[in-house]
Amino acid sequence: MSETQTNGATDVAAELASLAASAGDALTDDMVARLAGNIGEALALADRINRSPIADAVAVISQLADNGDLERLAHVARLLGAAEDALTDEMVARLAGVLSDALSLLEQLTRNDALGRILAFLLQPEVQTVLIRFGEALLAASNDYRQLPPAKGGISGWWRLLGERNNQQAMQFFGLFGKHLQGGGTS
Repeated sequence: MSETQTNGATDVAAELASLAASAGDALTDDMVARLAGNIGEALALADRINRSPIADAVAVISQLADNGDLERLAHVARLLGAAEDALTDEMVARLAGVLSDALSLLEQLTRNDALGRILAFLLQPEVQTVLIRFGEALLAASNDYRQLPPAKGGISGWWRLLGERNNQQAMQFFGLFGKHLQGGGTS
């Protein structure tokens, strides 16, 4: 080795030694303690990551990305963020009021013994059939009524209505319905 190279190497070594000494002088005991604490926490985190099933999570995330599901999740997150940004304080207050009223109604319904009886009654197949027939008949009658010409009036019009067999049966049905509604009929 030449003398110039030896002097250059010695100069670099001397500068590095001087730099290390300066760094040692600049570091306080508190800085060294914090640095050691940070290094310890980093090693503990690396150990937890190494022990955890993060490889499984990476595989799942990779599969989500391959399927395009990860992008959809990102879109949903953006949508929720936009919805959150769009909600005003007044809207949130109204929504909270509606939810409070709904919960109050739900509480009242669950405390009411009649609700169970009503639900049990409505779940009977016969009752469902009657309700469906009633709704269909009501809709059909409403449509037919719009097609009828205006009533002429008078007693002769009533007499014709009373003379029709279907109208007489309907009047009998409503008479029985009224009787049962008032509690006078038998089941």
